[in-house]
Amino acid sequence: MLLDCDEQLCMTYSQSGEKGAEKLLSKWAEISTHTDPKILGTTLSPDLFLVNEEAAMNIAFSTARKYWGRVSTELQLFFEKHGLDEKFVHDRLNAFFYTQKGKETFFEQLFAQHTMDLERLIWLVFGKRWQVTLPVDDLQTIFLYKFKDEYFVHMIYKEEALFWHWLFTKKVYSLLIHKPLEQFTFIHEMMRHFERSAQITYAHVNNFVYNYRKNLDKCITYVDKHNASCLAKKQLRLYQIVTHYRLSVGDYQSVKELITSFEADWRYSMYALTEKEKVLISYILLHMGHEEQDHETVIHYGEYLLEDERLNNYAIEIMLEYKDLLPNRKPTPPAIIKNYTLNYLENLYAVLLDNYVKMERYQEALTLIRENVLASNKKIHAALVQQNFSNEQFIAIEASVQQDIALQVNNSLQHIGLSVEEWRQNYRESDAPYYFVAQSSSLHMLNILKVLFVTEQYELFEKLMEVYKKYLLIDDHFGKLRLFIRAYV
Repeated sequence: MLLDCDEQLCMTYSQSGEKGAEKLLSKWAEISTHTDPKILGTTLSPDLFLVNEEAAMNIAFSTARKYWGRVSTELQLFFEKHGLDEKFVHDRLNAFFYTQKGKETFFEQLFAQHTMDLERLIWLVFGKRWQVTLPVDDLQTIFLYKFKDEYFVHMIYKEEALFWHWLFTKKVYSLLIHKPLEQFTFIHEMMRHFERSAQITYAHVNNFVYNYRKNLDKCITYVDKHNASCLAKKQLRLYQIVTHYRLSVGDYQSVKELITSFEADWRYSMYALTEKEKVLISYILLHMGHEEQDHETVIHYGEYLLEDERLNNYAIEIMLEYKDLLPNRKPTPPAIIKNYTLNYLENLYAVLLDNYVKMERYQEALTLIRENVLASNKKIHAALVQQNFSNEQFIAIEASVQQDIALQVNNSLQHIGLSVEEWRQNYRESDAPYYFVAQSSSLHMLNILKVLFVTEQYELFEKLMEVYKKYLLIDDHFGKLRLFIRAYV
């Protein structure tokens, strides 16, 4: 089921491309009463695509039933692999798509999640999440957002996918220009979908990142000027900050300016920054400071984020709203050999420890290692806390390193000896799959060694040095450690 405007634009786009569709929009705009800044081309009047609740429900559900209510041959093969026969699959789909209860469940989930795809639908119907890539269907995604008493429903189809992504960005942009921001909910999520569709639509543009940021800034400046203070306005500005940070490569001046302006505008507002938003900004400032080797800034924000477990307390909310910002690989406290950039807490400890060392704040660094297991690993942490440097503990530390290596090389604790041998032959090679793990682990281990040496934890230092030389030695890194020790002595 297509809206009239979707059908006309699709036909024009397929015949004359984006330019033809823009011409059609210009004709429609001549009879529109809306003011149009034309930042991203001509806007589309929301009156043409916003519908009431009943229409949104019918459009979304009938479209899902048309494309997902029957099982293709490819999808049936998928179900058979998981032990579901054809009759069972059809019965479950019919019970879902041809009952009022199924329709209500579908709409509740779509309204709560704002998107529906085949994977989520299968979970709704069969109650299982399969960690596999499902067959690509003709209908890829259904979007749904509420604006006061109206709904924005939009589909992405496999056929003419570029058009449907282009139209989605056009509609979101038009809503930003013509609808009061106070009617927007979950604007950060909508903008994330907007950005993804823009990347797909303009993948052929060489300077996409520059143009996206430039047009985004123009759009947000216009929207900011034409709307009163509200929660969505603040969320839109936060999205702008996060986007500039994610898309910046080394030059963070624009991000800093946006943060300064944002904090000044909202500090004394009735929508003053929440602690979660302060944590979000502090996280960005910490990592920009680390890139720019501003050690005092890193330590200031690192300590703030660790105090009262601030980052950990708000990490899930931040990840839900800004999915690409916090690396969310599961933490591995037993491991010392790992890529510390893959988990936000392990990364925070590694970054803070590195900056303590560079600022020669060794006692604070020792406290960080002693009080937080993720700053080293369980075995090293236990040795420091217990101050019991027995030979058995040293053997346990080396064994844990060998296990780390086996998991990195073969994702298995079988044949540890063979995995360790393969690691030792290849970990310095830039094309090795665990090269970045070795680089990250080496730098972090050396920071630990420096702290132990300066704070006179000599027994543990000597054992870890043996382990480092045996399994992780990188000549360039080790040369800097030798210079450090020589200078300190």
